[in-house]
Amino acid sequence: MWLVVPSFYQGDLLRALVATGELDLEVIFARPLSDDRIELGWKNDVAGYSYRFLNEKNRIWDAVRLVWSQRERIHIVNGMWMEPSFAAALATLAAIGSTYAIYSEAPDPSVSRSGAKKLCTTVFGRMIVARASGFFPVSHFGVAFFRRLGAQSQNTYPYGYFRSHASPLANSTKCNDDDQDRIEIAFVGQVVHRKGIDLLLDAIKPLFGEHPTLYLIIIGMGDSLESIQRQVESLGLMERISFEGVLPSDQVLSRLRNADLLVLPSRWDGWGIVINEAFAVGIPVVVSNRCGASELVRDGINGYVFHSEDVMNLRSCLQRFLRNKEDWAGLRTASARTGERISAEAIAPYLVESLKHMVSNVDESPTAPWIQLGEAESAVGQGLDRLSSERP
Repeated sequence: MWLVVPSFYQGDLLRALVATGELDLEVIFARPLSDDRIELGWKNDVAGYSYRFLNEKNRIWDAVRLVWSQRERIHIVNGMWMEPSFAAALATLAAIGSTYAIYSEAPDPSVSRSGAKKLCTTVFGRMIVARASGFFPVSHFGVAFFRRLGAQSQNTYPYGYFRSHASPLANSTKCNDDDQDRIEIAFVGQVVHRKGIDLLLDAIKPLFGEHPTLYLIIIGMGDSLESIQRQVESLGLMERISFEGVLPSDQVLSRLRNADLLVLPSRWDGWGIVINEAFAVGIPVVVSNRCGASELVRDGINGYVFHSEDVMNLRSCLQRFLRNKEDWAGLRTASARTGERISAEAIAPYLVESLKHMVSNVDESPTAPWIQLGEAESAVGQGLDRLSSERP
């Protein structure tokens, strides 16, 4: 399995894969964590599985060498062209006819690319996809991305990002007994324009008057932090909105247990791992439909989905939650059940069965654990319909 850097959530899944006892797993990392990821609370989580890093002096050559030396194995490669050494690995795998699958998000549509670059990546992508044995697209955005490159549905296995199942305390109410009347809405992530925190501030502002015990907690850092703080100050909300900075990844779950609702208002997120983290501790969510993890949300059951950049729609979702406190217990229960279905421990057997199907060891393609049996096609289809309707 080829992954760009170690991460807390990939570590959970890798250990769960080892625990199945069905795989001889080795992980190849392109590089150690960058300083900006460490500043966001990430750690080099490499315990519990076999791994190696590419030679930093010549990663491309080392990647090609490793492909050739392990050409009889099954390879799962994360991404296609963002990491040059992995692009070289994929090209080599395709050239020598090895068995490989691609595990990838869709590219961020807001990032501008030249016509020449689009052409080159499309040509390369189609060549790699044509020779691949399987695809693990991250969310319905990833499904659409692979289909545009020619991927076939019979060897496409819906995928995402996943964390380990939380402790039994996950299904409880808030751990903090100091102020049970306090209503706490949390944002966790990078404080950058793409995450849409400015939209959240506009949406929530009038709700503070209606709900005197309502507070917003912003957890994270980023290049928009100062502008967001100025926006909060200009709105006169410094007493109701607090900034808690960065939390280490191993402390996020315990912090979320004290919240009542998580909001991820992103303009774009290929997935959004914080949605998994909220569900892991039984916290409902409000999420933009431009987040891949929105496909985990059943509106009014474990959370709410709003149309990206629609402040009034976001405010309506917040109002539905705040004005219907009698629904909170059911929302928490449904969220915790979703958390169980998307835990790394539940996903690992699904990945193993997907690989067996990919290499024709089993006849029936497995259903992703978070998709209700019999609803797989409609869930992906709805996601693709949303994607088509949202495309400019």
